[in-house]
Order: sequence, then C-alpha cells, then structure tokens
Amino acid sequence: MLHNCAVHAEHAVPRFAFPKGGVDIYTCPTCGCIMADLDFVPEQYEAAAYYTMAFKSKAEIEGEWGFRWRYILRAIKRHNPTPRVLDVGAGNGYFVSLARTEFGLDADGLEISDAEAAYALKMFGIDFLRGDLASVAGRYDVITSFNVLEHVQEPMALLAQMGERLSPGGHLVLTTPNPTCIHRRLRGLNRWSMVCPPHHINLFTRDALEESLARTGFEILEYGTLSTYINAVRKIDTQSLMLRRAAFQALKSVNLGADHFVVCRKTKESVPPRASPARGSS
Repeated sequence: MLHNCAVHAEHAVPRFAFPKGGVDIYTCPTCGCIMADLDFVPEQYEAAAYYTMAFKSKAEIEGEWGFRWRYILRAIKRHNPTPRVLDVGAGNGYFVSLARTEFGLDADGLEISDAEAAYALKMFGIDFLRGDLASVAGRYDVITSFNVLEHVQEPMALLAQMGERLSPGGHLVLTTPNPTCIHRRLRGLNRWSMVCPPHHINLFTRDALEESLARTGFEILEYGTLSTYINAVRKIDTQSLMLRRAAFQALKSVNLGADHFVVCRKTKESVPPRASPARGSS
C-alpha cells in the first residue's frame, strides 16, 4: 500500500484506483499524480526488444524520432544558442547524435543500460557517460530528460540531482506522459497504455509536474504538449511530413498531446527533497 505521494509526503494519502498487471495503482487526491506500488526494475532496459533498440537501421530510427528531436533541439536553441548539453537517459543515442551533427552542440549522453549504451555506440558512434548523475563531473548549460521521469521511484530526487548538475541559470528540458492527452481521455485511465507497470512508476498531471519542478528550484519558461508518434498518420504522410505536422499542431493547440513538454530555468540551487517516509509497505 502506498502511504505517500511521490511529489510531496504532506499531500493527502494516495487513493487506490485499480490493479494493473498485478500491480496496485494509486492516485494522489492533492496533485493527481498516478503511482504504481512497485520497485524499480532495471532488467527491463537490457532487453534487445526494448522499444528504443527495436530498429535495425538509421533510416527507421529517423522515421520514429527525427521529427521529435529536431522540434526539441530548435526549442533549446531559442533559449540558449550554444549550450553544453547533457541528455539524461539517452536511450539509443539519436538525440545526442543530431545535437552534435546537425545543431553543432557540445552534447553528452548519460545512460544506465548496458544494452542501450552498446546500441548507441554501434549505431551512431556515441560513447555515453555511464552510471547515475552522482558520477557526472562538472556542470552543463542544458540538461535534457525525455520520458525518463516516469520510470524512477524517486522523481523528486532525480530532479534535484539534475539541478545540481546545471550551471547557474541553466535550463532543464524534459518530456513525460500527459494524463490529459487524447488517448487517456478516449480510453480512460485504467486502459491508458502509459499505465504499464513495471515500465512506468509515476505519471504526472500538469499540476503534479509543475509542483515537482517548483519544489526543486525550477521556473517553467515554456509549457506545451507533444504528439510525434502518430502512427495512423505516418503511414499515409507525405515526404514533407505535412499530415504529421498538422496533427501535431492540432493536439498541441489544445494541450492534448501524448507528452508534457517543458523548458525550465534553474532559479536557485536545487536542494534534495526532505526525506519522506517509505511510500509503501508490504
């Protein structure tokens, strides 16, 4: 049973919502955070079938992620034209590759998965930093983290650690699933594909995400939503991606995209959140 919200221990006691895949799912009455009562399972990120490593060619990877990464990289350069960038949870390495080759940025990737590090080295020649943020030396102008926050058991600690690795006034750019997206609205929470333990542990409403960032020393400069994996459109799209762009903009205009997208500025030294009682007990 979960006793504490992942965002703040002083929120109301989480409410049981439903079981999913043998795991109990809870919601926070205060901020709406959606939480799975389980521990982090690192072995899942070593599987060859893991979605970031499921593609056999650079062309396939470009088709899946190229549109997304270029949109985000253009947003980064609007806020800081020549930053030193660290991508936390760098996956298959394509974001770091594009940042270096097309956008001329000094970019590193950090990854805990041996399999993903090997894939990035083989596919793009990207040699990741390994381990967790505590092992990273120096500071960066921009830290990015794409669809990582939902995977960790202690998201507030991760946000605080990212703040510690940012230069004064540096930027944090992140994405994480959006519980008010069109898919969740159509299917309902218990059938929303992002509720998928053990893959996702914490899912953030906009209120929960904004509170998490404020509590760890960040000011949001830009908020929107992203929908870039639009499979129904991609199959019939033109070479210019006209249909994908139109669907992307339509969902973005009403904040119904699949992911939250935020650009934040570090406003003060991040302080690790006060230790809270264990979230659950067996």
